[in-house]
Amino acid sequence: MPPGTTGTAVDTTTNKTTTTTTTNYAQAYLPKDDPYLINRLVGFLEYSKALEAFDQLAALASYDEMNAIDEIIKSEPEFTVFTNLSRRLEQGRSSLAEKPNGPNDDFSRKGFRWVTALARVEVGAMLAGFTEHPNPFAAVVGKGYDIAEFKEMLIDGAKLHFWALANDPDFAELTKAFKPDGQTLTYVRRLNVATAFVYAAAGLTGLELNPLQKEEVATYAKNLDNSRSSFQAAIQVYLSIVVAQTNTKTNTQQVGRTREFVEFCYGGACRTFGSGGLSGPLKPRE
Repeated sequence: MPPGTTGTAVDTTTNKTTTTTTTNYAQAYLPKDDPYLINRLVGFLEYSKALEAFDQLAALASYDEMNAIDEIIKSEPEFTVFTNLSRRLEQGRSSLAEKPNGPNDDFSRKGFRWVTALARVEVGAMLAGFTEHPNPFAAVVGKGYDIAEFKEMLIDGAKLHFWALANDPDFAELTKAFKPDGQTLTYVRRLNVATAFVYAAAGLTGLELNPLQKEEVATYAKNLDNSRSSFQAAIQVYLSIVVAQTNTKTNTQQVGRTREFVEFCYGGACRTFGSGGLSGPLKPRE
């Protein structure tokens, strides 16, 4: 095969008068390695395998062995997990604010269960952003030994991702006027991650929240659902006005790429999410 191609020879003809052989190939050009895409895949695999190994360890280790492992992890600064990150972004007082453990609490947490809880929210977020799993965080909830830490990080993650989008003026503009580019696709994925966090926070912690906290989670869910609806409407307008007017003189390669972005974004904005747990987000009071 010629360099840089894959496939098979589908037709070979020989001209007897000149003894020239011509071979036609079914070619598929391999793109150059994209470090960003490779790192994304490797990161997902590393987190998933690590979480699998942690769960097996927790199931097999004795009480004394787990205590020894916990002490080792607590002694290493690189295993510190920081919580309540959303406090830097949220506007106004939150009924879901994490309570400090003491007057000088910097919200740094240490221990085996905090490490596994962090791994769960990371894997769940990857599933939310890059797959079509309807309950990405329920899929990684595990056996329950770190459920308290996991729920705490879910609530913080829900607030963090919600306010990161709410405070971003570019996101608001993209929901009004669709642009078929990589930035829009990134925002759709961020919107899906935020939505999955909020729905999971309501589902997995719903029975533990007081009415005011349920109301706050429901407000997050409603705002994100409205943004998804706005994205869908903007894409439909784009399809009816721009794509429908495409003529034969338009660069077909660019049109094809545009359609790919439209399909990815529309599919992402139209995804459905389950509550991921005990109950879905409640409707906020009107």
